[in-house]
This record gives sequence, C-alpha cells and structure tokens, in this order.
Amino acid sequence: MISVAMAVYNGEKYLKDQLDSILNQTTPVDEIVIVDDCSNDQSIDIIREYQKENSQIRLYQNAVNLGYKNNFRKAVQLCQGDLVFLCDQDDFWYPEKVAVMKRIMDTSPNIQVLASSFEFMDSKGKVYYVKPRRGMSNNNLYLKPVEKNGLVPVKFEEFCSHNYFQGCSMVLDREAVTEYLKHWTDLMPHDWLIALLASHEEGFYFLNTPLFRYRTHSRNTIGIPKGRKNEEWVRLKFAEDMLDAMNTISYIWPEEFRKNRSYQERMMFCKEHITAIKHRDTVRLIMQNANPIYKELKTYRARLMDLLFSLSNK
Repeated sequence: MISVAMAVYNGEKYLKDQLDSILNQTTPVDEIVIVDDCSNDQSIDIIREYQKENSQIRLYQNAVNLGYKNNFRKAVQLCQGDLVFLCDQDDFWYPEKVAVMKRIMDTSPNIQVLASSFEFMDSKGKVYYVKPRRGMSNNNLYLKPVEKNGLVPVKFEEFCSHNYFQGCSMVLDREAVTEYLKHWTDLMPHDWLIALLASHEEGFYFLNTPLFRYRTHSRNTIGIPKGRKNEEWVRLKFAEDMLDAMNTISYIWPEEFRKNRSYQERMMFCKEHITAIKHRDTVRLIMQNANPIYKELKTYRARLMDLLFSLSNK
C-alpha cells in the first residue's frame, strides 16, 4: 500500500497543481492523507471538490493550528501504507516519481528512507537552474558529488552538520515511519529528524534523479523569515542548525552522545561560534578557522563572509 502524507496550510494557490500531479502518477497511490492546519483560504473547498471523484483522498482538519512539525507528524501517523511519501502543498511531481522510488524501495530492503533530487521552479511554475558547484550535487544542497542517476548512501556523520534533502523529496518504509513517530521531537525540522534516524541505521539513500519540481516563493515554510533578511541571521543559521542536531542526538541517543567526544566538541564549537558572531568578535572568528568543525560547518567563502561581517558591524 502506498500513502502520501500532505500537510496543508493556506495552500489554495498551488494545491490543484500538486494534487493533479499525484493523481496522475504512472503507479497510482492508494491514499492521500491531507491534514489541514486551520487554513483560512479556499484550501478545504478545493480538497473536498477533489474528494468527490477521488476516494483515496482522506481529509483531516485540525481544531487548532499545530505548526508544520506537528502537522506533518499527524499526517504521517494517519498513513496506513507500507511506503509513505512526504508531500508539500505547492510542488509538482513528475509522473514517474512514485514508480521509480517504489521500484528501488521494493528491491533494496536495506533502504529505510530514499530521497530524490529535484528541479527548481518559480511561483509561476517556470523551471530554473542553479549553476552547479564543484564537489556538490542536488542543486548544490548536498556537499558531495554524485553522478547523474546515481544511488548512494548518506552517512549519519554527514547529517550531524547539515540537512541536505527536503521532506518532500522522501519516501519512508514502515520501519522509518515507526522510528520517526517513536522518537519525534520538535528540536529540529521533521525531514532532518527522519534523515538522522534512518542514517543512524545506515538506511538513508539519495537518488540523484530529479523526480519533482520544488516551488520557491515568498511563502515557503522553511527559509529566511519574512522581514528578517538580515546578515546576522544568515551568519548564525548553520551553527544554530548544527546545535539543534547535537541536542537531538543527545536526546535520542544520550549514551552515544556521552561517549562520543566529537559530538560534544561540535556542541561546544557551535555555542562559541554563535557568541562570536553575535559579539562581532573578529579575533575569535580568526582563531576558529583553525578548527576543523568550522570547515565542516561552512565553506571557505562563508567563513570569509563571517570575518567581513564582524568587521563591518563594529
């Protein structure tokens, strides 16, 4: 059985395109579980219209707004499938997305979570491309090169520093769903938590084939908050994200965290780096450049921008 878990909040503008793309898959899905988080637009009306001709759509409405982390958890929890595809409300799936990912999952029992690549599109649905950077893949989100259509494991240590894959790129098997619900925490985004849990068991894989279009617009849930496009927020984000990852590891695997000095060093570095950025401490930032964790956290250019930021704000 194939399930789709979709979290919706005020998605009227793009919801039809997304639903159409799911319903037109070459391998049909058995259920589309939609949890609406108190939308105040026409999202509910649109979904109910689709339900009239598509019995596999199951709609749930929250009595109070849960926020995207809790809303996705509820959607996943309500899914009954052996495979659960995570889905945003504003993307567009290519017709073969389910078929390709299902085939890999069916023939690779070691894979608990599979993420695919994607193509960017703007608010009007026009595809656009980013210039590939050397040594990167997945539209420069994954800091390793992967050949076109390559299928590779992503290690737990890699997810200790960054999250490389959106939830809407993922399909989970039943074991991954169980672990996610068992260890759920709001310490970090749901997709990063899923990646951590699966990679901890050597079960996270990346397929470098674009199977959907990821829509970028001013109302994306995750990104630079509206009205806060300030330099300090950008300079702090990676360290704050890594700190969230370390806190999550400490919460889920406390004994492992206690025994692994590298996790503790990452936590300490992030706290010190956040302080250095907030205080515009140029000397401390220069000294931190000798720390390999800084190089793991940020590129050379980003580290240079940290220094320029500390100097320009004095």
